[in-house]
Amino acid sequence: MSLDASTLPFSPFLIVVTLLYALISASVTGPTIIHRELEHSGWHATCQSDLNAKITATRRADQVVPQVPDVGGMLCGMFLELGDLCAIIPDPNAMARETERRAREIEAKRLARAATYTADACGCAAQLFAETERLSVALYAASGRAFKPAVIANRDIGLTRALNAPQCKIEG
Repeated sequence: MSLDASTLPFSPFLIVVTLLYALISASVTGPTIIHRELEHSGWHATCQSDLNAKITATRRADQVVPQVPDVGGMLCGMFLELGDLCAIIPDPNAMARETERRAREIEAKRLARAATYTADACGCAAQLFAETERLSVALYAASGRAFKPAVIANRDIGLTRALNAPQCKIEG
């Protein structure tokens, strides 16, 4: 049985135009509109500040080196004639303080490295949200922003979910 276009209750041209409009909404105008709305809402700045706060919260506690008396320093201060002996007796805290200083440097580098990727992670989340919610974004764009699907109305939840997705995770 063949399909006769003249028996349809609407024009085949209308079907083609509607499909073309849906395709343009899904591929061009939808993602453009959602990215512009994210820019105007300030989501990227909020996302970056939240990620920086989370990164800072992961800072490891500083290891405080216990203060052990420097026997060599005390002897040299009191008895100058023991100068040769003072050079032999090492400061017991020197190695621990150096290790702690290195650990603090490594931690600062880790935090700085993780902070450099916050903009990338926020951009990734916006892109992932636009891709995974393509149909909702297309409906929103095609309706001229008159119809707002629940995903778009609660986009912060979807963006947070996208930010926590494995594709957008920050290492470190």
